[in-house]
Amino acid sequence: MYLILLGAAAALTLTGAAVWQLRRLQHVIRAERAAVRLTRAADHRDMDAFRARIRRLVDEQRAAEVAGRVLAEAEAIVTAELARTPHYPHHPHEGDPT
Repeated sequence: MYLILLGAAAALTLTGAAVWQLRRLQHVIRAERAAVRLTRAADHRDMDAFRARIRRLVDEQRAAEVAGRVLAEAEAIVTAELARTPHYPHHPHEGDPT
């Protein structure tokens, strides 16, 4: 009789330990899945921020290149106009300096 009670208690203890281990494992798996989801979300957020920053820098670089081309064209126009017009050593409305 005592052997049956001892066997039943041992079986119940082993079953309880197995159930406890299973629950603990399920908890660890849920925690790992949550960590993976958080990491993926952070990666997506960081990549979106990185892409936005790169896009902004590229746009700034293009704007600087356009401004440089505009300034170069303006300088060429001014240089061409200065080369085309005569240069007076004095202001034309002040009369002859001699």
